[in-house]
Amino acid sequence: MKVLMVTMGMDIGGAETHILELCRAFVRRGISVSVASSGGVYMKQLEKLGIPHITLPLAQKTPTALLKARRGLEKLFQKEHFDIVHAHARIPAFLCGKLHKKYGFRFVTTDHLDFRLTPLLKKLTDWGEFTFAVSEDLRGYLLKNFSLNPDHIALTVNGIDTEHFAPRACNEALRETFYAQDRAVVLHISRLEENLCLCVRALMGAVEKLNGRIRLVVLGDGSFAPKLKEEAALLKEKLGFDGVLFAGATTDVESYIAASDIVVSPSRAAMEAMACAKPTIVCGSQGFGGIFGEEIIEEAIRSNFCFRGSPLPTADMLAKEIDRILCMSREEKEKLGNFGRAFIQSRYSVDVMAQTQLDGYQKILQYRTQEPSDILICGYYGYGNMGDETLLSVIVRELRRREPSVRICAFSATPEKTKNYHLIDAISRFDFIGIVEKMKHAKILLFGGGNLLQDKTSTHSLLYYTHILRMAKKYGLKILVYANGIGPIVSEHNKMRVKEALALADSISLRDRDSFLLVKSFDPERKIRLTFDPAILTESSGRACPYENYFVIAPKKTFPDCTEKLIALVRRLSEKTGLHPVVVSMYDDQDLFYARKIARYSEAAFCKLNGAEDCISLLESASLLISSRLHGLVYATAAACPMLGYSDDGKLFSYLDYIGFGLEDSVPCGVFVGESVDFVTERALKILSVSELCRADMKKQLSERKTMARREISEILKLLQS
Repeated sequence: MKVLMVTMGMDIGGAETHILELCRAFVRRGISVSVASSGGVYMKQLEKLGIPHITLPLAQKTPTALLKARRGLEKLFQKEHFDIVHAHARIPAFLCGKLHKKYGFRFVTTDHLDFRLTPLLKKLTDWGEFTFAVSEDLRGYLLKNFSLNPDHIALTVNGIDTEHFAPRACNEALRETFYAQDRAVVLHISRLEENLCLCVRALMGAVEKLNGRIRLVVLGDGSFAPKLKEEAALLKEKLGFDGVLFAGATTDVESYIAASDIVVSPSRAAMEAMACAKPTIVCGSQGFGGIFGEEIIEEAIRSNFCFRGSPLPTADMLAKEIDRILCMSREEKEKLGNFGRAFIQSRYSVDVMAQTQLDGYQKILQYRTQEPSDILICGYYGYGNMGDETLLSVIVRELRRREPSVRICAFSATPEKTKNYHLIDAISRFDFIGIVEKMKHAKILLFGGGNLLQDKTSTHSLLYYTHILRMAKKYGLKILVYANGIGPIVSEHNKMRVKEALALADSISLRDRDSFLLVKSFDPERKIRLTFDPAILTESSGRACPYENYFVIAPKKTFPDCTEKLIALVRRLSEKTGLHPVVVSMYDDQDLFYARKIARYSEAAFCKLNGAEDCISLLESASLLISSRLHGLVYATAAACPMLGYSDDGKLFSYLDYIGFGLEDSVPCGVFVGESVDFVTERALKILSVSELCRADMKKQLSERKTMARREISEILKLLQS
């Protein structure tokens, strides 16, 4: 495997050290690795490791520099033929993103921080085909702000070489250069750029507040260093002694840590200090954490030791924490340091970091998208309907978990978007000439979920899908009707069309009893499997919910229009229960206008969802879901959330009947839109009164329902291999 790391520079910084340690680990594993950057102090260490470094102007934003960097990368790609190109900053990722399809490498990135976003910067940011996030909050940032596939984001760690960063004797000669005399030495490690200097300034204030008890040593350099030195000179005049030393940039960070008494830094620098068993205050310009100990572990892990979202550091905060450490006994300080080292050794080793990233590389290297496809997937994809997009996501993910190299092509209304999101091949659903070419080489047509064979929306839709089935049969493909719902079919002529089309299938599975009985009526002797909607396999995003004591509404335009009725229902239910209403849109092209109108006039919150995973996360803590979308009910089932189907569409009632909450069951969870607000309110209150029983029933059956859905993936692979 040949890997190229591309970053802005290799000077002092957390991302730069991350790259260096990753390269060192790859070399130990026999992987060929090179680095392209604008250079910096770590170039010598790369040279010692035998790692080629290519110097390009990757840290500059001028058009001339960008053009020069692009040309340099192109020459490199032409010469070296890398398997993986791994970008670690916005400018390198932008340039690599423009070149990766042309040169055929797999393109991955790492998110080390939450970049500032503007509409233009957001448009120019390229996260590649696969993204590593160094913390859970950064993974959430990616999902919230960019249309990324959760299956293509992996958590990694800032791996620390705990043999290199280890307790060692103080270098007394180095310590003498600090001119600390009897004062404790507080070390801060950071690039000195304006947006990163809040912590340095707070520490300078702490020097003043502690009245000569400490000397601050700042390790690092940057464009804002001269301004900070001016402020330090003023502080010296005020205090009567030189309280701050700027030591500049160095690669010998471990010696400075050993020569200090306390380290105050964020992210990787804090972790390196902890690995050296040094008492550490986790603090940077994004947030204040405090002395590292049991009480801050959870937030430290979540934010990659940056404490994003926590209070920003002040001189008072830092002076108080530094004073706490200064007042500790020697034994207490040693215990604190040893705790930090043991924590880093157990969770943040270089081997863990290297393995998570190699696993990601291997995952996407197996994806084959430039060859004829094994499986063609037909469905209502590319329109932005969350339910249908979930079906495609689940099918692709589950197939690749079993058979990573399976070649997949989907029919889509927006094929380029589908390709980029799923890393599969895709073709326009109306490009019949192209579809014929795909069918000539494929083995299976997968009729991929949803109620595709129905004439409620129009006969044109039904004619399209029956034509696709006939085409597949003509070109010798095996046909699998996968977890479909069938109907409603109003026209008797259309029923005959569906019956004839289904007769072409080699395998049929249906997601509800009504569909099962309808197809059985066409051919009583036909073997048909009753399964569960694949969306049940969607996993929660784990996104923290900003609401408490709430119910959720997922509306849809129905006939007749019941927007005013829903507004009245939401108001009344909120008044009677004290629950806060939250409105979501599951298909923006059709639902967003109605969702925002309901939220505005019922004084409800509007929650923007970043996919089905977010929806399930929201429903996990909700008291009730009122949904006019079928897949809202499926997500509620996955989240074990009590639900009320409010619709004019029979497929919702068929689904509720299938899961034991139909109109004839003890807890009916469906209401036709024609019912009065009073009637719907009473039914919702009834469901809320037995909500714990509903949750218990759904949790009890969830495992079996997921097993049923996964069983169908086995049927696809069995058909593929037969």
